[in-house]
Amino acid sequence: MGTSFWLSPAFILAAAVTLGAGCYSYIYLPYQMRRSYRQSLLTLARAVETKDVGAEGHGERVASYVTEMAKEMKLPAKEIRKLEYAAFLQDIGNVRVPHAILNKRGRLTKQEFEILKSHTVVGAEMVEQITFLRDIAPVIRQHHECWDGSGYPDGLKGEEIALGARMLAVATAYDSMLSRRAYRGRKGEEQAIAELRAGSGTKWDPAIVEVFLKVLKKRHKAQGRAS
Repeated sequence: MGTSFWLSPAFILAAAVTLGAGCYSYIYLPYQMRRSYRQSLLTLARAVETKDVGAEGHGERVASYVTEMAKEMKLPAKEIRKLEYAAFLQDIGNVRVPHAILNKRGRLTKQEFEILKSHTVVGAEMVEQITFLRDIAPVIRQHHECWDGSGYPDGLKGEEIALGARMLAVATAYDSMLSRRAYRGRKGEEQAIAELRAGSGTKWDPAIVEVFLKVLKKRHKAQGRAS
């Protein structure tokens, strides 16, 4: 079978449904069950990322950031797991976005941008159909919303946006800036941090930006680097 089948919405949904159905057979083995979920979701994420040049590993890196942020914020372990799953699957809706749009080198037309934006809604609708993933649907739908209301798909602002989506938005933006994509080059770490600071209070929740920068500072300290 061709790659198009393995990345089709039908296959992705079938895989997720199978995973969801299997969760009940592991009810007495919570650790093994969670490990199985995590690996299955990560595999789905990696499959979707192959469509987008430069996106390989994006979900996994973002998951690492948001779990560290969540721990810094002292969120419950259950919520941290949900955030990790949301990070893995944030762009699952890209299965419905044409390869030519995801990897276009030039500026997207208005129509193309509308198609690209639809990945948030498509992704949320997909995970809503899976019982154990339903709680993360709002996070996936809203991870491109902006603090000032200028984002998409619903133009939400401030705390109307789910906390998890606000966290994903910051981590996603930072990781994307550090990655080379078809439509732009890679930015340096200092430049990415400067852009986060510049967008704090407009694009992103300022409190979440501060948490993220604190996480980065701790990472740098652990690596013996200046922040």
